[in-house]
Amino acid sequence: MPSLRFGAFGKSRRLEEMKGKNEMNTLPEKVTSRLYRMASGQSANALRSHYEDLAGAVTALDVHTAVTLTPWAEVFRETPDSEELAALFNKYGSDKSGTHNYHLIYASILNRNAPLNIFEVGLGTNNPRVPSNMGENGRPGAAERALRDWAPKANIYGADIDRDILFTEERIQTFFVDQTVPETLQVLAAKLPQLDLVVDDGLHMPRANMNVINFALSKLKPGGIVVVEDIVPEYLPFWRIAVTILSQSFDCQFVKMKSEAVLILRLDS
Repeated sequence: MPSLRFGAFGKSRRLEEMKGKNEMNTLPEKVTSRLYRMASGQSANALRSHYEDLAGAVTALDVHTAVTLTPWAEVFRETPDSEELAALFNKYGSDKSGTHNYHLIYASILNRNAPLNIFEVGLGTNNPRVPSNMGENGRPGAAERALRDWAPKANIYGADIDRDILFTEERIQTFFVDQTVPETLQVLAAKLPQLDLVVDDGLHMPRANMNVINFALSKLKPGGIVVVEDIVPEYLPFWRIAVTILSQSFDCQFVKMKSEAVLILRLDS
């Protein structure tokens, strides 16, 4: 698994250090304090009063980050491939091209004619009792079906916490996962091949997102990509810090799309 190398600290930390149910509690103590020293030149003890207050630690660190969102129009363009993918997302009832313009991302980063393995966390549950649901009119599996039709040699894998929406179709398999429990991601990893793309469109919270990134780093092929969708404004301070750290080891793009922001992380080939 690739390491997160904090060169300015003279140390190497693996992302797997953040594993476990208390992973986010270790973040202020083991990561943010070191980033604070690197960014501000002040002793990490300056954050000691914030160690039990993640929001306070993030606020203290965010003023020292230089990460900004890149407008999507500076990165992506409409193409015949992206237009076709948008039409398929709309056909199956996914909001990836309507509410958002994520079709531009996937048409740009994927070779649709290659034998791809694509995995998405979050199938789009329509159960209103499940967090991050699509509402009662949601159509679970819409993105998986669109990507399958768009990429004729691809195998599509998906996972969700809602067991009632799991399904199997031609070139599509889906599984149970709880993003807040890393053990379920570890169990899932054993069932999947090495992946070209991991998409996080599940529980849109930093702790869950970091668990998926950790999972992705163990399953992506060289040159593989992980995309974290739907990063809302209230979490941007956290993600500016995360991108600062991740960019030391990986090629990262932090982009403001039509509605929310996305993180696009690519492994070295």
